[in-house]
Amino acid sequence: MMTFRQSQLLSWLPSIHPQVWIFAIGRFLSEIGTGFTLFYAPIFFVNQVGLSATSVGVALGSGSISGIVGRIVGGSLADSGEWGRRRTLLLATAISAIGSLVLAATNNFTILVIGSLISGLGIGFYWPAAEAVVADASQIDNRRETFALAKLTEGIARL
Repeated sequence: MMTFRQSQLLSWLPSIHPQVWIFAIGRFLSEIGTGFTLFYAPIFFVNQVGLSATSVGVALGSGSISGIVGRIVGGSLADSGEWGRRRTLLLATAISAIGSLVLAATNNFTILVIGSLISGLGIGFYWPAAEAVVADASQIDNRRETFALAKLTEGIARL
């Protein structure tokens, strides 16, 4: 049974599709994990693998290059009738998992660059399809609130 306070609290929340709430919570958790990874990965590669700080910065930054390609290809795949958003997100997950495995096996600069490029490609595939899923799951009447919720969870996690 819902109490008066609970019904008041729920009245403040916009009526957003449950999939979007789950997606927003997943994004929140993903951004927290990414924050820890981005903070500790350079320290690990410098102190444990023995690479210079400059080479680690260049290698990890190279993932942005493949991310551009991933966004272009991922957006095209997500919008295609034959491929679709779900398959694009699954492909992004598979590519990111491969990139993570390569990064976990890194013992030199070349493998670090390869792992970063693969991870960047996976992240690039993810974003266009993810944004399209948010748009698909929202109604036109509350699309602003739906996107605001998705972006708010990312922003809170980045604090």
